[in-house]
Amino acid sequence: MAYIFGIALLILLFIVMHFFTEISLRQKLVTTFIAALLILGAYLFNQNSEERRMHQESVLLMFKHGKTIVCDGVDVNNSEFSYSSGTQTFLGKKESRMYGRIISLDLCE
Repeated sequence: MAYIFGIALLILLFIVMHFFTEISLRQKLVTTFIAALLILGAYLFNQNSEERRMHQESVLLMFKHGKTIVCDGVDVNNSEFSYSSGTQTFLGKKESRMYGRIISLDLCE
């Protein structure tokens, strides 16, 4: 919804430049195009961030329910690993064979 507001702002920017500036049409179009690219970049960044967050959330949910997940070729489960929310990593538990292993949540499938 905010991106519709962004497009409306682009149109408003073009109208303001059209009536209240003495720059050429080409300069107005270039300025509007650059602003549109910035809005598109923000939109794509937000989409990518949202997809990444949803993936991490689903992996973490599976981990908390005791299922085994694959992270960087290693089977990760809650009997051998604990989760650190501050660093978003899985840490090998002291009494397990994975002691000392640190695996990022980003590496999970």
